[in-house]
Amino acid sequence: MTKSQLNLRIIPFSKGALQEEICRASLSLGQSEIPTQVNYLCSYLSHPEAKAQTIIIEHPYVDRHYLEEYTNYYATTLHPPNPKTTRFHYFSCELSEERLTQLIISASSGHYTDVCSSLTAQYLGFSVIRPLPDAPIGRTILATFSAHDRRCYTLPPHPYKVHFCGLTFLINGVPFQQQEQAVGACATTAIWSALAQVMRHDGGRAPTPFAVTEAATRNWLSDRVFPAASGLKKEQILEAIRQFNYSPLCFEIKENVALFELSVKCYLRSGIPVILEIHYDNHLETHAVTIVGFRDDDSVIEFKAKESLSYSLNSSGLCRLYVHDDRLGPYARAEWLIEEDGFLKLKFVPQMPGFEKFEAKACIVAAMVPLYPKIRLSAQDLVGFAGELQPMFREIVGPESREKLNIDLQFCLAGECLETLCKSEIPADRYAQFAQRVVLSRYVGLITYYVEDQLLAYIICDSTDMHRSAPATAPLLAIIPKYSEHIESLTKYQPDALIV
Repeated sequence: MTKSQLNLRIIPFSKGALQEEICRASLSLGQSEIPTQVNYLCSYLSHPEAKAQTIIIEHPYVDRHYLEEYTNYYATTLHPPNPKTTRFHYFSCELSEERLTQLIISASSGHYTDVCSSLTAQYLGFSVIRPLPDAPIGRTILATFSAHDRRCYTLPPHPYKVHFCGLTFLINGVPFQQQEQAVGACATTAIWSALAQVMRHDGGRAPTPFAVTEAATRNWLSDRVFPAASGLKKEQILEAIRQFNYSPLCFEIKENVALFELSVKCYLRSGIPVILEIHYDNHLETHAVTIVGFRDDDSVIEFKAKESLSYSLNSSGLCRLYVHDDRLGPYARAEWLIEEDGFLKLKFVPQMPGFEKFEAKACIVAAMVPLYPKIRLSAQDLVGFAGELQPMFREIVGPESREKLNIDLQFCLAGECLETLCKSEIPADRYAQFAQRVVLSRYVGLITYYVEDQLLAYIICDSTDMHRSAPATAPLLAIIPKYSEHIESLTKYQPDALIV
């Protein structure tokens, strides 16, 4: 077999080489301006935390997401583009054609697991490059920068499997792609990223962007469906989520910035991306982005309830957000900015130089999350439960530690919740007793109380019921304190909950 017959090419990584190869694959060589998303991708992969060394170019490649767009839209145009795409694989190690051949031979000679594990450790992800000069970046899944420094991403429980020459690589990331106005608006890609994540978490298959646009416009239409240049309204975003059998929850900042931040943090901690509807001062139209992670720090989100309830809650602050923005790229760094007038704004601060024009502040209009239908509690409900329980914990820890109480909130599958508790500082004998007695809903709300950063107790809530007004009992299933001497006091406060 000659080199010209291979459908693979291997080249050393550099920003210039990747730009040139993307332009070649998207049929835009000689084009005067390179799309921002291409420049961002090149900068992301050359960042010291990625350290890309090799690109493997696979052509032709059939991509389900692009093929659906092609058959339903592009194939009916007078001059249709190519139905095949090109897939780029990125590695943090040096590879050559000879070395890849050796690895494939080794894998087929009884060392398959070792070869796949070795390459997976160096695999940074892939990009599907569409033959569309104005929007070349198709379905892309990249490894996040390392999870150190208190970073938390909404990653799926199981990595994506990437099949290549009979080998299998694993990559854990949140899907991204560039907006192509013919078949999808910016909101389409934001919905697609969020749904791809939660549907995978529930064992389903991610929808295509074309299917998202169809779902959003099935029952709510104010313009032509295709081309989709007119964008999607908030109601259409919610309808698209509903069409894929998820329950959309929409919440606004209103007058309580801290509650908004706590709610966003809760969903991100739960592995649920948050779609933000934003607008810039110099633009009338709104824009949609998807928050897929955050980094917390030693600052504090301090939520104060209404005076009639008289409690305040503290949680570690969000110093960074990681956002999929189709105008820019995946995992774009952003910050909350609380203005002097008390309004919360979003400001992009990309990790790489050359993208300063995106640092304009954006006003946040609303947040939307796709929830599993039986998660009937909201993050705001968990905040309310934590507040109702706070007097009890303040009494337990005593006056010397009352001001050091912190909370963390999340929703998780019952199995994941039990795994967290099993690996925690709860004494093994008490955990075993709890695990054999408790009955949990598929998803539960998990409230964790700390004294500073030291575990105090876990509170498990039934997510299948709503938060009812007093004097109805909150749907608490169990309270598991770290210290057994707290059990008696907790039982007096919450006799209906399992306390072990």
